[in-house]
Amino acid sequence: MIITITGLPGSGKTTIAKELARHLHIKHYSMGELVRKIARRKKISVLQLTKKNNKLADEMDRLQKEIAKTHRDAIIDSRLGAYLIKNARAKIYIHAPLKTRVTRISERDRISYKEAMHQTLAREREELGHYKKEYNIDYRNKNLYNISLNTDKLKVEQATKKLINEINGLK
Repeated sequence: MIITITGLPGSGKTTIAKELARHLHIKHYSMGELVRKIARRKKISVLQLTKKNNKLADEMDRLQKEIAKTHRDAIIDSRLGAYLIKNARAKIYIHAPLKTRVTRISERDRISYKEAMHQTLAREREELGHYKKEYNIDYRNKNLYNISLNTDKLKVEQATKKLINEINGLK
């Protein structure tokens, strides 16, 4: 079964995707982690990397489609997973309020709350503009998904259990 997980920065999508993959015993692919790793290696921010590298976006799109074609079971977490992978059984949208997401990013990246807020808002603005221009979509549109989960008050294990129940309920 192919599962896509999408969400705004700091919503918990990658953390939850990893836990879901562990519970379901399937492979997890995080496009965000891959981009962050490339940015760290180049010693630039994710925003700087994505702004100056259009080929990166094309490669990430190709990679996601290839994973979906060559794997019977996989979890792919990315902004465009639900849009790019039409045959995914579960298309999950993870969301949380801005303050919660910024706090998580601040802790994850070990930066101040103020810096995390600045980076998050800039990144969201940039990504939303890019996806609208390049794909004519708003990945926040819940009509793209068959499962939506607010992670604001949930621990990872609670979110994972809810998602497993939702996935099992899909036809």
